[in-house]
Amino acid sequence: MRLAVLLTISLICTLSAQEINPTQNSQEITEGESTPLYKVNVVARTTKALNYGHRSAPTKLDFGGTILLPDSKGKAWIESKKGAVKVRGNFKNLTPPHRFGRQYLTYVLWAITPQGRATNLGEIVTNGDDNGKLETATELQTFALIVTAEPYYAVTQPSDVVVMENIVRADTVGRIQSVDVKYELLQRGEYHFDLADTAQREINPAPKVSQGEYEALLALYEARNAVQFAKVQGASEYARETLDKAEAGLARAEQQYSQTPKAKLVVTLAREATQVAEDARLIALRKKKAAENAQAGRDEAAAL
Repeated sequence: MRLAVLLTISLICTLSAQEINPTQNSQEITEGESTPLYKVNVVARTTKALNYGHRSAPTKLDFGGTILLPDSKGKAWIESKKGAVKVRGNFKNLTPPHRFGRQYLTYVLWAITPQGRATNLGEIVTNGDDNGKLETATELQTFALIVTAEPYYAVTQPSDVVVMENIVRADTVGRIQSVDVKYELLQRGEYHFDLADTAQREINPAPKVSQGEYEALLALYEARNAVQFAKVQGASEYARETLDKAEAGLARAEQQYSQTPKAKLVVTLAREATQVAEDARLIALRKKKAAENAQAGRDEAAAL
């Protein structure tokens, strides 16, 4: 078991490991109550992307921490199979992500193509020693690997909190492409909600919980984050049906947790709700943009 701090049900929540205070009341954030900042920053980074070929021999990569988390490190084993490239990574010293903002709950591994396309390869869930493992695969053949802090596992675009990047070893097999990889990163404002009472909130010490319960709690809070972000993006208006499914899934996960806190079913239900909520957020973004374009067209026609 590991030390941890309180997570609140609202978007501004904190997870410092495996401790939870069940006495804090939840607080729902509604549209209009706060003003999130939605910004996308195109960042140029000199990153070594590798072409792993087709059905090539397994090879190794290292990971090094960025200035945000310089003590973090890791290794990855890459193997190109028929139809996919398998990635198996071990990561160390991934200290609790809330240090970058209380809305950040987890870490995600990304594959970035030289053209800047980002693919979510999966969540890195840490243990009590701040270490984590991940086995995954991608259809990409040429890519760089980065790790970012995120508010939930199902995000579809990386945040600007890049904590680790791949490092090519002397014995790494593959065609190295040292390129200026330009990719869009969501600035921290994307996940920040400026509530009036934020500065007054205190993080209280709480009892320890087991790794199993920690993972269930983590999944629940990620789902709550995802649902709230979808609402703020306009899902209540533009993706009501999908948002309802996400909220219903979250309610089932919370009910299951109240019965058996350590159950794997809690994680399954919560992660499903998170994924549906992210779908609702993306649908709302797309429909809202289409509505804005249509209104701009009408305004332009009326001005003629």
